[in-house]
Amino acid sequence: MAKPVSQTTHVVIRNDIADLAALRTAMENVGAEHGMPEESLFKLQIVLDEMVSNVIKYAWPEAGVHEIEIRIAVRDGSVEVEIVDDGRMFDPRDAPRRDKPLARQRLQPGGLGVQITKQLIDRIDYARIGNRNHTTLTKHCVLQRTASVRE
Repeated sequence: MAKPVSQTTHVVIRNDIADLAALRTAMENVGAEHGMPEESLFKLQIVLDEMVSNVIKYAWPEAGVHEIEIRIAVRDGSVEVEIVDDGRMFDPRDAPRRDKPLARQRLQPGGLGVQITKQLIDRIDYARIGNRNHTTLTKHCVLQRTASVRE
């Protein structure tokens, strides 16, 4: 019987939009290494961009450099991405639904990006542990192990 796929990739970026490139590269590498279907990888890339961008833009009303930790855990049949930050408390599951036309909405955390996220992934979990937000996004997908993954 084959062992289930289980590997975690850990990425730490600063609260700087330019650092999203490192996160995109890490996600692409994980997708390629585990044979993630292109559609699932694309959806996870969009979700990561939206959710981490929201953290960067809205988590710290004061100026300053902060770190955002991203853990990408690959298991048999799913990919879990945990975003950890020390910004102000924000549970994306409670984000209000945006029904107004975009032109009439004020930009706030938990807007369109969270709605997009809820449509593209299978599950969102959240916990506030100490002074840190832990947002976990799960995408179910069939993974095809590649030769580069070691037993």
